[in-house]
Amino acid sequence: MRLRRGVCLAAFTVLLLVLLVSNRPSEIARRLRRIVRGARLELAVRRLEGSSAAFDRRYFYFLESARRRLPPGARGVAVRVPNPSEAYRDLAAYQFAPVPALLEPPSVPDGWLLAVFGPERPEGWREISSVAGGALLARGP
Repeated sequence: MRLRRGVCLAAFTVLLLVLLVSNRPSEIARRLRRIVRGARLELAVRRLEGSSAAFDRRYFYFLESARRRLPPGARGVAVRVPNPSEAYRDLAAYQFAPVPALLEPPSVPDGWLLAVFGPERPEGWREISSVAGGALLARGP
């Protein structure tokens, strides 16, 4: 166990030295301020400000709103977006985990919900919750 602690301490020291040598003091101070400020914020707010949501912050806000409104025991979520891409797929999968999420599947599995980003409301689906930037839908009239 002592060896393990020693290795961890050595790795920490090396990483700290790399950080100090490769950045200006003002950059280090800026990062520390951001860490201290961010520690008080809710995780979703920190993620909204981070790089994983940078490609479309409205989409992240939509996913977070939909995630919070998922009924207990939801079997899965199919997500529809106007212009799907890998970034949209990956963020949806991450945001809804551990509930399975698929972006633009050819068909929505039985018992799954449909999260629609944008004004579209497909036929055969009823709105169970309005969310920021879209809606959460279930099958049926």
